[in-house]
Amino acid sequence: MLERLFVEVDGIRISILKGKERDVFYVHSSGSDALQWEKQLEEVGGYAIDLPNHGKSEKVEVKSVDDYAYYVGEAVKKTMKKAVLVGHSLGGAVVQKVYLNNPEVCKGLVLVGTGARLRVLPDILEGLKKNPEKAVELILEMGFAEKGEEYEKKKREFLERTEVLHLDLSLCDKFDLLEDYKNGKIKINVPTLIVVGEKDRLTPVKYAEFFHKHIPNSKLVVIKGASHMVMIEKPEEFNKALEEFLKEVSREKRR
Repeated sequence: MLERLFVEVDGIRISILKGKERDVFYVHSSGSDALQWEKQLEEVGGYAIDLPNHGKSEKVEVKSVDDYAYYVGEAVKKTMKKAVLVGHSLGGAVVQKVYLNNPEVCKGLVLVGTGARLRVLPDILEGLKKNPEKAVELILEMGFAEKGEEYEKKKREFLERTEVLHLDLSLCDKFDLLEDYKNGKIKINVPTLIVVGEKDRLTPVKYAEFFHKHIPNSKLVVIKGASHMVMIEKPEEFNKALEEFLKEVSREKRR
């Protein structure tokens, strides 16, 4: 049974779902909410945030990925002070920024279906304004390996949230740390797990391989048969990789 709790950041109520006690903090992708991590909260445990303007969190003006990162960093401090941050897609951009802005809250990073740069197809950004249903179909065709119950559920969610989905994807499109990684300006010095679905067309395997090359203490896991929504499509395989990583982080801490 998941527990919902609220923390206040600068007067804004932020909603968090909690599984069993674990120093893990999940950040969802564009247009989603904490329930994206339901299977991880139930099996692995930890906390999952509804970013501002999503789920049960209150609304606030957001102009950049850094704005989301601020609320995540403050929410981590208020719930457990320090955690392994798990971020998917937009959430992966957010946790990179949390690490760069507030490294003291990060025990480790799990970068899931994300990149150092997150360009978004113009057809998707323009389509969400002109023909939302077609744009959502395009996102999901690229985001799931096959259609099914979870595909249809996500389709309903996105069609109800086209405004925030467009905002999130616009922020992704502006997010770019690629050159900073290449020239060594960004140095990630915490254990890092990189997870990607082998069929991911939105953030392809080469994005994950780039991270693996530029983050020294990193492990790369490519999950077979999965696309972009890897934690939903292949929860057993995803959770196994996450559990193994968390044990490694705990062992490093004890040394």
